[in-house]
Amino acid sequence: MKKTDHMTLEQLESQVWPEPDFNSRLVTTCHQLRKKRLGDFSVEDLRIMLGQSIGAKYLLPRAVEILRNNPFAEGDFFEGDLLVAIARHPENTSQLGLEDVRHLLAACVAAIEAVDPKLNSTDMSAVECLAAELQTRTR
Repeated sequence: MKKTDHMTLEQLESQVWPEPDFNSRLVTTCHQLRKKRLGDFSVEDLRIMLGQSIGAKYLLPRAVEILRNNPFAEGDFFEGDLLVAIARHPENTSQLGLEDVRHLLAACVAAIEAVDPKLNSTDMSAVECLAAELQTRTR
């Protein structure tokens, strides 16, 4: 168990968001997830929040840990949707330590080289770009 497993993003960031003023499923879900203990986050929860660049400092290392074991970990959309959510926001990876960068790069390479399942061309391009950026950071 990690020392932050019992904490929420609100607690870790010392910021409580006001009630959402826009009534959409995504907005409501993001607000709710900020109140959820990190240890209770599912792959889908991580995909949603990282796809919105929310809480990346705390959530990205958790996602990398999952991707180490399964580069095609999936939330509710498709195999590999967690990796794709991260690849669409490469700026969030700047805070990762070298070990996590290496693990994320390995997940990217595994997804790129996989025969089945295979990412679609748009998602593959995002993962390839992320892999290239991460490669420069491992030298």
